[in-house]
Amino acid sequence: MKKIKNSFILKWTLLLLFSTTIAFAQEIEWQNTIGGGSIDYLNSIQQTSDGGYILGGYSNSSISGDKTENSIGGYDCWIIKLMPQGSIQWQNTIGGSSEEGLSSVHPTSDGGYIVCGTSDSNISGDKTENSLGGQDYWIVKMDSAGSIQWQNTIGGDDTDVLRAIQQTSDGGFILGGYSKSSNSGDKTENCWGVTDYWIVKTDSLGSIQWQNTIGGSLTDVLQSIIQTSDGGYILGGYSESNISGNKTENSLGSGDCWIVKTDSLGNIQWQNTIGGNGIDEVASICQTTDGGYILGCVSESNISGDKTENSLGSFDFWIVKTDVAGNIQWQNTIGSSVSDQFSVVQQTPDDGYILGGSSSSKISGDKTESSLFVDYWIIKTDPMGNILWQNVIGGSHVEMLKTIDQTADGCYVFGGYSRSDSSNDKSENSIGSSDYWFMKLSDNYNFIVGQLFADLNSNGFKDIGEPPITGRKITESTSGRFAFTEQNGRYTIGVVDTGNFNVFPQTVNWFGATPALHIASFTGISQTYSLNDFAYQPQGTFEDVCITITPLGNFRSGFNASYMISYGNYGNTTVTPTVYFYPYSNVTFQSATFTPNQIFPDSVIWNLPALTPFQTGSIIVTVNVNPGLYRNPHQQQRAY
Repeated sequence: MKKIKNSFILKWTLLLLFSTTIAFAQEIEWQNTIGGGSIDYLNSIQQTSDGGYILGGYSNSSISGDKTENSIGGYDCWIIKLMPQGSIQWQNTIGGSSEEGLSSVHPTSDGGYIVCGTSDSNISGDKTENSLGGQDYWIVKMDSAGSIQWQNTIGGDDTDVLRAIQQTSDGGFILGGYSKSSNSGDKTENCWGVTDYWIVKTDSLGSIQWQNTIGGSLTDVLQSIIQTSDGGYILGGYSESNISGNKTENSLGSGDCWIVKTDSLGNIQWQNTIGGNGIDEVASICQTTDGGYILGCVSESNISGDKTENSLGSFDFWIVKTDVAGNIQWQNTIGSSVSDQFSVVQQTPDDGYILGGSSSSKISGDKTESSLFVDYWIIKTDPMGNILWQNVIGGSHVEMLKTIDQTADGCYVFGGYSRSDSSNDKSENSIGSSDYWFMKLSDNYNFIVGQLFADLNSNGFKDIGEPPITGRKITESTSGRFAFTEQNGRYTIGVVDTGNFNVFPQTVNWFGATPALHIASFTGISQTYSLNDFAYQPQGTFEDVCITITPLGNFRSGFNASYMISYGNYGNTTVTPTVYFYPYSNVTFQSATFTPNQIFPDSVIWNLPALTPFQTGSIIVTVNVNPGLYRNPHQQQRAY
């Protein structure tokens, strides 16, 4: 249930067209919104050996919605085991009387799970050890049914934040995060700077075998750690430090990507500081099939230092491929005109890469689909980092993608948290303030494609000048899958399997859809049934003009500020409206992007040109906020 992708071209003919195409973006096979009545954040999802999934995050919800246990403290770890189709098999809320935050959960070789996170609780609830400092590493081993087998609180006298864990080849675990603690508690080395990388190796029961504090004189934050094929470890994160402590290279910008390779005992073998003149940070790292590494980074740097491309927006995805010694082989800056937040990268079986993060931008830069607000952004690349397909998935509010995993059937499951009700790609309403939202993508799809347009002369064809109808919902009745029309009026609905599928459009005031229903038939997979247009024909004669006014940004006394006046003709006749703007007495009209016909001390008037049905527009109005004004100056603005 997606919008049209730019990864394929639709050829419109007068006859029904079937086409088989390549480089389709994978589409949603199923999705689930899981949460309680308050705040729930999903950080980790992985497929399990039985074809289901293990989810981990943190929650402050009590029994409500899908949550079957009350909150123990402020935030608790919330682990959920899913069946293969995404329904809940079991769940466990674990924590103490204060705050716990889960970073990740992974299946273990014995069929259980290892949970890693951060805790500042003393003995209480599920917590069996007191806090050692402000926050501590907390690891919890669970059996296959989610019951706790053992746990360990690891930390020093200050803040220690655990970001990542992996079971190692000897059955133990490698832990990676950052620390502010001195030599105290479990910590055997003082801090080099403000915060350092802190890696801890445990045995299979969570007892410490060795540890290493790695850093420079300023702030160093480890985000990702994995065991490498030689039995050592690769560490990735963020550093502000110049040459000092363990750091052998100066900072290139405000903060850089810092990767460190260690041997099997945590001793540094080599390191590389990678960045440009801004902020660059490794969010995710993995070893590639050639023995090198792929770094998934967030970057705001322009061409400088190691960066070979300018920033496309505020922050971009930045993927960097290195050889086995950490030397850059290639890189790609992927982004849009605003901020894009990168989360995770994995290599795929075809030696390409799957990237995941979030974006709030419209179509711009590398982005081929607009976000409604903040949406998941998934990108598939070839082995050289070139985009093969992408998918923007979200609802009408905030979605933040945190985790992605490849499934045994070659598809992807991914998730994060959502604040949206049912809208756009989201099929369920929000349960609390934010919920776990996860889904499986699949390429076993057929596509129903069509267009909505205003058939003003009711002849059944889209003639020149007849406008597309945007933002309207199209539904497939059997599966309940749906899509919304794009700016050009087109829509695409992905449906599973073969057979007959019925699609119908949303009702539009003062118009009737012709036909009322289309039937799409498929005999195979990756087919496109493309002539499914709906002509909206006028029913009677109705005038319906809508005008809204929205403040753009904050208003400050003595400064200029702006409003957007939006207007649209939603009736079925051509109209010539007049817009009146009545500013509040403490702001003064300055200018507008559409020249007013009349300006008075208390009002501004525009006589708009003729608007055909579904035609919209906007006027940006600039005002000056009178000095000495402290109340909200746009409280009483009016436009109609």
